[in-house]
Amino acid sequence: MRVGNSRPSIPVGAESGSRFPLQSGRLGGRTYPSVKKLTPDELIQAFQECLDWEERYDFLLELGDQLEPLSEAFRVEENRVQGCVSNVWVVGEVVGEPSTRLRFLADSDAQIVRGLVAVLVMLMDDKSPKEILQLDLDGLFRRLELDQHLSRSRSNGLASMIRRMRQLAQTAESTS
Repeated sequence: MRVGNSRPSIPVGAESGSRFPLQSGRLGGRTYPSVKKLTPDELIQAFQECLDWEERYDFLLELGDQLEPLSEAFRVEENRVQGCVSNVWVVGEVVGEPSTRLRFLADSDAQIVRGLVAVLVMLMDDKSPKEILQLDLDGLFRRLELDQHLSRSRSNGLASMIRRMRQLAQTAESTS
């Protein structure tokens, strides 16, 4: 089942007026992102091993390079994250019976933002909606000191990406 796709669909949470549709099938027949799964503690350790912020930015760029390119079919307005200066697309798919999990595909046309969304995919992909909603991402990003090193527009964009992924999780949770 897909959450956040422009193809004809069955509305999820129609009672609540959700605009995120749900569909059966895989994400365009694509495999899921290849970003290595790191726990929040492993991510913090990886950031701490970088000598300076230039290395941390390089690390973010490398993480972004690991995202599988998003099919043009998913680069549509409905999947675009609102509130980002750069174009960012996030698509979620509900998988698993009886245990609901979310799988994410994401991409951006800006390298550093692609790295940031790769971190979010790494942390949220293949988790239950409840696990996603309970993640303390603000605390994690403070520990990574991203709040001190991202421009205001990038910080606002990161918050918008988090909000979008949490909305997809909330929609999936309410329909399971």
